[in-house]
Amino acid sequence: MAYTFYIACSGCTGDLARFVVDKTREYYCAWSGLNTKRHIGKYYNMAFKKCYYLNGALLNQQELVLPEPGTQFGIDETCYPSMIRRRLEELPSVALVDDADDCSPLSDSDSSCSW
Repeated sequence: MAYTFYIACSGCTGDLARFVVDKTREYYCAWSGLNTKRHIGKYYNMAFKKCYYLNGALLNQQELVLPEPGTQFGIDETCYPSMIRRRLEELPSVALVDDADDCSPLSDSDSSCSW
């Protein structure tokens, strides 16, 4: 789903869109293989409007980054909010793909991904 939104917002197509999908899957597989590693990275949760640490698949995923960074995020903070909203509205409702069978985040093997 993350790459679907990115592709819709950026307007990338063809090889570039495939690159985005491949990299997203690669990062997901790396994350799912690092089950117990803490603070792999940081991300901004748009639902809660806060920065969180990206922890391994078996650890707490709602660990706040403190002190909070003072960065603005969201569609309204971009230069093109109306274009992004229009592209998201144009996405077909069936555009999401269920990749759950391809790479299980709770698999026993560190290299379980075979995209």
